[in-house]
Amino acid sequence: MGQLVGKIVLTGGPCAGKTTALTRIEQELSERGYRVFVVGESATELIKGGIKPFGNNAFNLLNFQRLILEYQTGKEKIYETAIAMLPEDEKAIIVYDRGLMDNKAYIPLDFRDIITEKDLNELEMLDNYDMVLHLVTAADGCPEFYTLENNQARSESVEEAIALDKRTQNAWVGHNRLVIIDNSTSFEDKLGKVLENIYQLVNSPYGIQFQRKYLVDLKSSNLDFLNDEGVTTTIIEQSYLEDEHENYERRLRKREHSGGTGHYLTVQKKAPDALTKIVTDKKVTEKEYLRLLEMSTVIGTVKKTRYTFVYKKQYLRLDIFEDGLGILECNPMSASTKINIPTSLKIEKEVTDDHDFDNLTFAKKRNNKKVKK
Repeated sequence: MGQLVGKIVLTGGPCAGKTTALTRIEQELSERGYRVFVVGESATELIKGGIKPFGNNAFNLLNFQRLILEYQTGKEKIYETAIAMLPEDEKAIIVYDRGLMDNKAYIPLDFRDIITEKDLNELEMLDNYDMVLHLVTAADGCPEFYTLENNQARSESVEEAIALDKRTQNAWVGHNRLVIIDNSTSFEDKLGKVLENIYQLVNSPYGIQFQRKYLVDLKSSNLDFLNDEGVTTTIIEQSYLEDEHENYERRLRKREHSGGTGHYLTVQKKAPDALTKIVTDKKVTEKEYLRLLEMSTVIGTVKKTRYTFVYKKQYLRLDIFEDGLGILECNPMSASTKINIPTSLKIEKEVTDDHDFDNLTFAKKRNNKKVKK
């Protein structure tokens, strides 16, 4: 039987960043060796399937909520059953794109009657999850970034989004580990808070606000520790796509880990201050991945093996590129944090601010070599 180390609900108002957060959670935690299971949002699945409480042939709202509860309860049981089938040394985390209590935000007055019909109660429903992370809608604090383009099942105005966000918060009040993450910081910091809270839950150190990079002399290093039990291995292939806008970077990534393969699309916008803003960061199907590769101009591709491990309470990533280059990365909690580097690694120099060692630069160099051949 697998070890279920955390059941986490990711909730919030419309356009709160849940989709991007779910992608980031899955990538980061799987690199640390966890089996990550993401339970999709039940309401959106039903609406896209034609069961909806609005428009033509709409279902009665209360009946719609009854269907959601039944559907969601069944899905959650299936995922827990699946984890029980895993080998006993597998550590698993379930991330729910909204939980059972989210339904209360839509029918606050009738919710208790409906769950009584289902032989459920609020306390048991709250206690079913280890932690609830509520991402505040962009409409509340960052209205200029509020959009519904990425979710056809949504139709709320800014005012409606804020009201729904507050009702959703209230629906989860009473949970002993409810964390509300607002828009007082940048979106990257918002994602950082999500990950920091999850790693606190599973007792694993993490930092995301700052990145440090080091060039590793692999020939002079002792890499035997990469075979240790606590080190996870991920094969990564990143393809950078040509974009008509100079300040945008589009990247497709394929990750192979523990027999599974994931495909992701990331779009970043480069700002004048050399910082970047993530516009899109989502998981795509293999079919979508191949279609995007075929219809786009690839300006370069890098392939690397990523070894992730914790050393002296810091999370480190060692990327070894197929050309034999080694880059060690760390995300400390602050710029002044001392980086603990394994003594078995021979560091040539720090390359944090050296763009010659960016992945995009590597990709372009490899592409140029192929062209010359």
